[in-house]
Amino acid sequence: MNHVHEYDLAFSFAGEHREYVERTKVACEKLGLRVFYDKDVTNDWWGKNFIREQRKVYGARSLYFVAFISDEYLVKPIPADEFDTAIQASIQRQDEYILPVLIGRPTIPPDLLPPFIHYLEANRYTPEQLADEMYKKVEKARAANREPREVSTVMSGAMNLRLPKVVPAEFSKYQELRAVLQLLGDRFKSAVPQLLSAGYVGTVDQRPDKVSIRVERSGETVYALDIRESSGRDSTLEFALNQHRSYGNAYNATAQPYFDREAGTPKPQSTGQLVWFRACQT
Repeated sequence: MNHVHEYDLAFSFAGEHREYVERTKVACEKLGLRVFYDKDVTNDWWGKNFIREQRKVYGARSLYFVAFISDEYLVKPIPADEFDTAIQASIQRQDEYILPVLIGRPTIPPDLLPPFIHYLEANRYTPEQLADEMYKKVEKARAANREPREVSTVMSGAMNLRLPKVVPAEFSKYQELRAVLQLLGDRFKSAVPQLLSAGYVGTVDQRPDKVSIRVERSGETVYALDIRESSGRDSTLEFALNQHRSYGNAYNATAQPYFDREAGTPKPQSTGQLVWFRACQT
């Protein structure tokens, strides 16, 4: 497999935990992993804007971003910038780009790390054991030949597929769009009761041309998703993730239904943050 990234892992952490992180880095390198670690590039970045250089690594040059999240990590501006860069990169990639490792018992804002994202706890692993887990993650990606790719690369590959010539005469992208919107609303409604056992309250507002999902805890919104028919793009759904705190019509992703002639079934064609593809295909 051709490595499309310079690093297998990019470490992000607060300086207070450097000893644990550095031991993990050494153990990873002994296993053959390529690790980005700030001290290794000190001379290479001499005289450069290190914030800009870090954003390049955390945004495009690493297979996985490993965040060692602690109380100190959450209050420092440089780790915050690193994590924000990784979040932006994750929008353009497939799943599992960010691998969180918790140090201590930090109180993590849900808009930074949603409660449904799985993490590892550093106090359960020695640095060597944690390195073994990271090695398994990277090797699994290599074995599956599925390194995260830019969405544009994925779409370009899909457009080069050989497709049969026939699309059923009864296929309608407008009817499919409404069917998908109805399906998503029904799926979210059926899942809402499960949130109560975890201490969350879910609300789903379902209309013919829009579905709004809100998840709250103690009266505070921790997750928001709006799915709506676009007013400016024909036969298009727009997805606005966690835009409830801002104004305007910002959205994170769009999708259009099309008929996959090779598979013989309607499918969504998405761009941006792929927040819905599994729900539409099951």
